[in-house]
Amino acid sequence: MKLQAKAGSTYCALDDDTAGEGLAIFFSQSAKDTARWRFDVYAKLNTGQVLLVGFFYVSPPSATDPIGELTRQVGAAVCPGAKSWTVIASPVGGPQAVVNETADITLISSKCCTAPVGVSRVSERYGYRANTTPGGGQSTQILFGMTVTGVSAFGLTGGGTIVLGSGNTITVADGAGANLEPKALIRLPTTTPSITFVNVNWILEFLESA
Repeated sequence: MKLQAKAGSTYCALDDDTAGEGLAIFFSQSAKDTARWRFDVYAKLNTGQVLLVGFFYVSPPSATDPIGELTRQVGAAVCPGAKSWTVIASPVGGPQAVVNETADITLISSKCCTAPVGVSRVSERYGYRANTTPGGGQSTQILFGMTVTGVSAFGLTGGGTIVLGSGNTITVADGAGANLEPKALIRLPTTTPSITFVNVNWILEFLESA
């Protein structure tokens, strides 16, 4: 079905006789789209109970260079006993909430699935950012859909700092290196967090969705 970023959240469901315990979520965007989406995935059991199986974020194809596939599988879900599925898709963060972009979502279910129970994002793509002004203070946003996998920095003359979000300041001594595992240090709040680098050479590595 068609989604409109400007319209906000959209509800889509799969409840025919093909529905089963496994769900594949396919998504299509244009090459120039900037909208990022949050998918909340629900399963309905034969008892009538509706469960939130999980959620994940989707990045646009243009989020990395080279761009990703325009039509691709972005997620999968498994819930034992599921008889129907519902996905709520919502545009998140930044200017895309007022951009009149359209996208398509397709749900395909299976009565047999061996994947782990829950919701998972699939086919992630690698990306990185690095300092362009050595020694200067630089702030880089962590956008919805980005999973930061590594932060490395090298302290310049006098030393520098790395500030994760609104706190967690890390000092990098002159001539010393720092390698972080930021998944343990950065939590995604309702607003987009950032990392600020001061007087260091740095590189930030991350994964975007399919």
